[in-house]
Amino acid sequence: MRNNGNQAGLNGVIVPEKQAPPQLPPRRFAVNGGATRPAFPGGKFAVIYADPPWDYKGQLQHTGAGGNDSGGALRHYPTVTSKEMAQWDVASLAEEDCLLFLWATSPHLDQAIDLGKAWGFAWATVGFVWYKQRPNPGFYTMSECELCLIFKRGKIPAPRGARNVRQLVSEKRARHSQKPEEVRRRICEMFPAQKKLELFARQRMPGWTAWGLEA
Repeated sequence: MRNNGNQAGLNGVIVPEKQAPPQLPPRRFAVNGGATRPAFPGGKFAVIYADPPWDYKGQLQHTGAGGNDSGGALRHYPTVTSKEMAQWDVASLAEEDCLLFLWATSPHLDQAIDLGKAWGFAWATVGFVWYKQRPNPGFYTMSECELCLIFKRGKIPAPRGARNVRQLVSEKRARHSQKPEEVRRRICEMFPAQKKLELFARQRMPGWTAWGLEA
């Protein structure tokens, strides 16, 4: 007798077998090295804070002639090209009035400005300059500062909070690519009431929606 998906009850009456709901594959973004990133969260945000995993084409930093390399981005996380990130629909996450705070390493400064524009924002200014207190090797000068850029969509979100937040952040660098908590805290001072999203987040913080592999 063919099994038609039903089963007999205790009294011999045929009862339909419960069907499991179809399992849909999760929406993912493919990135370098075969890794994946989860789909963006729902909703819209007035503040977006992002620290992209810039692609250095496998380049490593070196301690000097005859020295060992001091690591590179690929040693710590999967990187993504700016060309690929530019295709992501970050604009769909932004309120009509929204600010994008975007970290940019010096070699990627031009790409960072292009990326902010590709995501639907206009260039505004340099929001924060992080003095790391410990230099990294460089091809020209010793690198010891990193910039957090600001891009704007529409108007500056209202209501405003503090308007006397300082641009310079002096904090010793910690593990690779980890940004100082002070920057996130100052953003909250500037815009305490707005919905805030952190892209490429490494942890979940109160008052923020986090998106990223490590979060």
